[in-house]
Amino acid sequence: MRRRTALQGAAVTSLLSLGSSSCALQSAPAGTDSNGVTTLRMWHYYQDQQKTWLEDEVRRFEAKHPKTRIALIDVVGDQQAQKLLASVSIGNGPDLLMNNIVVDFPVLRAAGVLKDITEQWESFQDNDQFPEATAWRNEGRVFNLLPYTNLIGMYAHSDALADSGVETVPSTLSELESAMQKVSEKGAFEPLAMAGSPDVEGAWLFAPQLLGLGIDYCNFHGAAVEDAFRRLARWRDKGWLPQATATWSQTDAWQQFMTGRYAFALNGNWNLGNARDSGFAIQTARYPASDGGKSKVYPGGEGIAIGAQTKYPDLAWSFIESAFLSAPGARAVNTVAGSIPVRADVASSDQLAGDADVAPFVEAARHQARWPDNERTADMQRALGEAVSGVISGQLSGDEGASSAVNEIAAARADGGGSC
Repeated sequence: MRRRTALQGAAVTSLLSLGSSSCALQSAPAGTDSNGVTTLRMWHYYQDQQKTWLEDEVRRFEAKHPKTRIALIDVVGDQQAQKLLASVSIGNGPDLLMNNIVVDFPVLRAAGVLKDITEQWESFQDNDQFPEATAWRNEGRVFNLLPYTNLIGMYAHSDALADSGVETVPSTLSELESAMQKVSEKGAFEPLAMAGSPDVEGAWLFAPQLLGLGIDYCNFHGAAVEDAFRRLARWRDKGWLPQATATWSQTDAWQQFMTGRYAFALNGNWNLGNARDSGFAIQTARYPASDGGKSKVYPGGEGIAIGAQTKYPDLAWSFIESAFLSAPGARAVNTVAGSIPVRADVASSDQLAGDADVAPFVEAARHQARWPDNERTADMQRALGEAVSGVISGQLSGDEGASSAVNEIAAARADGGGSC
């Protein structure tokens, strides 16, 4: 196993001061009471529809397992990883946990927060319904699962396309450029709303321009990277991207698209409900592919794991099977929360694949890219986001943006142990 870095050790030590707040989270103690009822503590940071879905799944599970209770412990999302490290350091980790798998997986695994669930996953009879990327591994062992996801794709304002003489939603970046040129020349609409903030959001929206060419954070260099940044600079110079894009988050970009002034948006499936209530007709498509490449995006979403210190791993796994891996749970997470389940029989059902607006996101989930297994994945994303934002703002040329991203991503990858 990869050794823990000095940074991780220091993080755990410094987080001991959070012990009191960690203990406060244990308001529902785990264990079996005098009536034989076993309580499992599950840490999560869901809100709104996602929390509603999770509460529904808890009720469904408890109805079938009357001697089991799942106590949902609300944690502030950006404090979750720190509090998990603190709780494990004092031997009081949760039985089940949600986590920001893209950012937290390497650190939580290395710190001993996550239980090895390889045997449970490999013996699960329906695991062939899930793509390989569902199981997050380290050195061949499974510690985290991503059974449903949130992805980005293309939204198009149908009236803007018709007004500009664009007949179909672009499927490649070259087609998108041609369409944006027509929109710009017509002048009634702005071409594109997308996130370009100097952080993980700007990176997430830009990375698919290279993923379909086989370029990710593990091999981020070469002519294709330079071409992608030059293309971004071209979009800036032609006015297809407002300069304000350099600070826009995904939420900011979506709010701009919802004004009805933009022909295209690159954004996520979680906005579908809002799009359908927009007052104008929309179409969706997969993220435009690079010429000679495929459409491929990184998956987002929350991971589910069993806490390494639980005394009830079998019960915890039973809940994961019921809520996160079953067909009823998969259908419900889409209906209630709008997330895209990757379970094949549900993804191919009329509920998802039969919905023309949802179908592109379902297809994207089948061809998702794999995140690197590196303790500095978040730093690599920030490095890319900063370069993207710098080019859009005009502070960097396309070539300067490419050079910055290549060098900073390589440095972060090396700081994280060099592996992917």
